[in-house]
Amino acid sequence: MGMTISKQEHEKFHKGAPALSPKQHTALMKRLGVTPEQDEEWHRTHLTLAEQHAQGLRQISPSAVGSAFLEWCLKEGWLVRQNKQLYATPEGVRGLGERFEIKV
Repeated sequence: MGMTISKQEHEKFHKGAPALSPKQHTALMKRLGVTPEQDEEWHRTHLTLAEQHAQGLRQISPSAVGSAFLEWCLKEGWLVRQNKQLYATPEGVRGLGERFEIKV
């Protein structure tokens, strides 16, 4: 679909992007090389920026959430780190299973 940019550039653009009028949106898609069919398909499967803002949604980094969860598990004693590897303790196996339905 048209032009590609890095994830960081994409996030930076969308954080401060103003709402576009339909005419501005059409002009932008044309400049980016996005066909009306591609744009229509995208809008069928994604929320617009205005819809995201109205719902209070904010894009996240799944890897950041995952890293924070692993750090929390380490602090709880559910995981231990040995030689750059993570291992579940018996308490971790039980806690992850009972609280999060995660089988290790």
